[in-house]
Amino acid sequence: MRDYRFKSSSPRIGSFGQTMLAAFLGGLLVLLAVRFTGLGEYLIHRPPAQHPPVQEAPDSSTRVLPGLDVTDFESATIKVVEKVGPAVVMITTTRLIEVSDFFGFIWYPQEVQGLGSGVIFRKDGYILTNHHVIKEAREIRVILPDGRAFPARVIGADQYTDLAVLKIEGENLPVAEFGDSDKLRVGQLAIAIGNPIGEGLKNTVTTGVISALGRTLDLGNNVTLRDVIQTDASINPGNSGGPLLNSRGEVIGINTAIIQDAQGIGFAIPANKAREIAGVLIAEGRVPRAGIGITYMPFDASNRRQVEARFRIRLPVEEGFLITHVVSGGPAAKAGLRPGDVVVEINRQKVCMGTDFQGLDLRVGDRVLLGIQRGARRLEVEIIAEELQKS
Repeated sequence: MRDYRFKSSSPRIGSFGQTMLAAFLGGLLVLLAVRFTGLGEYLIHRPPAQHPPVQEAPDSSTRVLPGLDVTDFESATIKVVEKVGPAVVMITTTRLIEVSDFFGFIWYPQEVQGLGSGVIFRKDGYILTNHHVIKEAREIRVILPDGRAFPARVIGADQYTDLAVLKIEGENLPVAEFGDSDKLRVGQLAIAIGNPIGEGLKNTVTTGVISALGRTLDLGNNVTLRDVIQTDASINPGNSGGPLLNSRGEVIGINTAIIQDAQGIGFAIPANKAREIAGVLIAEGRVPRAGIGITYMPFDASNRRQVEARFRIRLPVEEGFLITHVVSGGPAAKAGLRPGDVVVEINRQKVCMGTDFQGLDLRVGDRVLLGIQRGARRLEVEIIAEELQKS
């Protein structure tokens, strides 16, 4: 009898299909794992990162990485520091002062140390600094940034411009160059280098701008600096005598003073004046000073009553210079001036608080025309300036 049962091949076909289905599902799971677990980052081969080559900046030893955010300001500052920093020196001084015992009866000398800055401006070892840095010093030492130290001698000093020139004997000395301070503009870059506080902070760099020009600065002791530079570059104790620099690394001023009760207000003597005075000090050892031979007190509405009470007089005008002393035999005495006269004009310019005769920068032989108020009388007197003292 024939067997009509159908012999199916489905088990063999089913096994193949199951195999294909398993392979498909396995591949799908792998793709999902790569996509959502971050494993793909490790499965993909990436070439090593390419870093930009280091290039030399033109006309400078400063190395700059292309692509980094180095501004023109930063680049200029770095170049200036590298160029001028080696010529900025630390000046240490030793001087004697008199101190008393606890009861104030016994006085005895005691050594005190001073600190300031300076800048080498000639290859043969001439250094510019401030007069007040080396004033009354018994011993002066100059320390270069490279560690060399030299004894220094004073070539000349001038208290009326707060400038002094020192001399050291050394070889291969770095030198800073002067710029033209007459071309300065308010707002341009200003860089100060000096030695604030102590040796641990030597050659500190601060930056700012030229805040103002032509300022007048009263240093006390009848000394007034005129036409000085104002800057907000930080100038601290110890910075005195160091250079103020422009973006080309030229000395545009010699840092001299700060206002203690303010921030961001410092002053520098213009480079053109410093260069002129340095030349005179090197040639003569001092700056010949001329004057007219008077002592005076400025007054205006703010202090007029105090001046009247102090000298027991009645001032004839609201503002002027009260002459309190006339040097015997001096130019003013020869012209007939006397104590109690009030100067109201200098060379036909009205005087005011902040004006003084030091600002005239008188030379021997200069003629000064003064407007004088003597009681109710107005006089005009011409005086020829003379050298009053040699110091």
